[in-house]
Amino acid sequence: MNNHCRLPPFVFPVLLLVVVMLAAAGPARADAVTEPEFAIFTDPSAALTLADIIGGDALFTPVKSRGIPAQFTKDAVWLRVAVSSEKAMRAVMVLTPTFVEFVDVYVADERPDLSGEDFTHFGLGAGRPLSDGALSGFEDAVPIEFGAGAPKVIYIRATSPNVMMMVNVRFYQPKNYLMHKAMVSTVGGAVIGCMALLLVTQFMLYRFDPDPLYLLLALSTISAAAYHIGSLGYARLLFSDGGRGNDLFLAFFSSFGLLAGAITTMRAFDLSSPRQWMYWVCVISGGVGLLSTLAIFVGLNLYTAPVRNMFILACVTLAAIYGLMTIRRGDWASYLRAAAFLVLWVGMTVMLLYYWNVPGLPEWASKGYAIACLLEALLLTAMLSWRLRSAHHLNSALQEEALQAARSAGQRAAEMVEIRTAELAEAKRTAEAALEAELEQQKSQVRFMEVISHQYRTPLASIRSSVDTMELGFADDDKANHQRIARIRRGIARLVEVLEINLERSRVQGSALEPEASPTPVSAIALEAARRSRDLMPDATIIVDLSEAAAEAEIRVDADMVNLALINLLENAVKYSGPTGGGPVVLSAEIVDGDVRIAVEDQGIGIPSHEISAVLHARVRGSNTSRIKGTGMGLSLVSRIAAAHAAAINIESAEGKGTIVALSFPLAQAAERSESRA
Repeated sequence: MNNHCRLPPFVFPVLLLVVVMLAAAGPARADAVTEPEFAIFTDPSAALTLADIIGGDALFTPVKSRGIPAQFTKDAVWLRVAVSSEKAMRAVMVLTPTFVEFVDVYVADERPDLSGEDFTHFGLGAGRPLSDGALSGFEDAVPIEFGAGAPKVIYIRATSPNVMMMVNVRFYQPKNYLMHKAMVSTVGGAVIGCMALLLVTQFMLYRFDPDPLYLLLALSTISAAAYHIGSLGYARLLFSDGGRGNDLFLAFFSSFGLLAGAITTMRAFDLSSPRQWMYWVCVISGGVGLLSTLAIFVGLNLYTAPVRNMFILACVTLAAIYGLMTIRRGDWASYLRAAAFLVLWVGMTVMLLYYWNVPGLPEWASKGYAIACLLEALLLTAMLSWRLRSAHHLNSALQEEALQAARSAGQRAAEMVEIRTAELAEAKRTAEAALEAELEQQKSQVRFMEVISHQYRTPLASIRSSVDTMELGFADDDKANHQRIARIRRGIARLVEVLEINLERSRVQGSALEPEASPTPVSAIALEAARRSRDLMPDATIIVDLSEAAAEAEIRVDADMVNLALINLLENAVKYSGPTGGGPVVLSAEIVDGDVRIAVEDQGIGIPSHEISAVLHARVRGSNTSRIKGTGMGLSLVSRIAAAHAAAINIESAEGKGTIVALSFPLAQAAERSESRA
């Protein structure tokens, strides 16, 4: 990124305009008379009249200042000015600033035994209506006719019970006064115009970058512009009838400016932590500004204004110091911010020095704070613009990096897709080969079981035939041999049943089941499953419990598959009931919500509650079955048979108490039942 500071384009014409204004404001004043002599008298009673003053009741004290120094007082202050001219001429006496409430000017040629009738009176001040005798409505100025070598004595009585008291006296030749007025108006109007331009710029920038600091700067700009308008006397146009309007106007924007400035300073320095000392400076200054603003409307401005002005100076000074402390190398925004508060501090200092009647300061020094406010807002706006520009460059760089990263990622993704596609194709071929091998293995297993079944059936049939022949040779009363023959027959039947069941299991172990469904009585399925299970497990106690409705119902299923599922459930129930005492196993059937519910219930070891859903998967057994032989295929096979028939399977189990596994089949339609009976 380019680290050279490039200010926004609007900064340069405004800075040039300010320089021109300051240069133009200096030479406008030209003294038109000899150096005046000033003396001051304070009247705490504010009741003395001109007659009392010239009658000798006032003891004036000579001062070196050119008027009444700045002070906050409700007293009446008299200023006596002795001035003369070497030639007859006209002059203009200008009294600044313009916010003093009541100013009475008495002018007379100096001679012994003056009386009040010898003086010409001018009633001025922001608290009075605009005077017809004054030369300007925007400032207190009166014409004076000088005789050659004839001294003038001028008494100025000023009272300002609501705002600061201060009077500076300047004398001008009429031509120079016109130049002075033109320059002051030009400077003042240009400053106001620049502030208006800056205000519009701040709102426009806020539209592009909604940073609250733009709005705070706009608020500070409005406050500074309003205060500047009041200090130029332009506010008298709003309050042409006098009264306290002009006082309230100036006091409000001075106090509100402290509040807005404190908030703006906090935002400009990003002061969000109470651990920063500048944070508390802004908080306290903002609080003083708020209280001062409220005090104006209850008539306490004269008491809060000194405190307010002190905090304005302190806040601006500390902000300038803090701005210098927070400059970061290469960060032009921090340079602009420090310059903004430094300029504000210089402008306020110059204005205060002017108010304190420091000699040698030009007239524009009284407007130093307003000009500094303009420059501060300008520099802070430039700071935000620089931040915005830097953020734009950073965003562009990040976007470019993101675009390059996206392109690289896209290329890598394409390469990975190709690799992954090849891997998936290879995995597909491997899976297909594995599936084909598994299917071939299952076919081989089925063929093996068929061969084994066939090979066992022939000798078992021969054994059964031989046993039957042997029984014919036993006497009817030879009960012992008849019982032996019966046991042999049961053993042969059990062995044949085992072969048949294992053959059926091998046939349904494939990847897909294709049941051949037909309407079948529920009782036939249940009783057949119980019979075959008893042949397999002659020592088990299996109870069949069929409700009357279920016994008469039919379901559309593959009877052999459902029979095999029930045999698996009964075999599991008997096996897992052994450790708990081998209690009876119940095979039940009933109608529930229009479905046939066939359930196998045992009193065995049960299944842990968090493992119930897992045991339906292949080769998964409960964690409490480690001492019992098994493959974990029984419930998996039942689950597959149920899914092939669109039947619901539900397991209820309590560890150590037993398990209920239920299969729910929809009832066969009436037409299907009648077809099966036919």
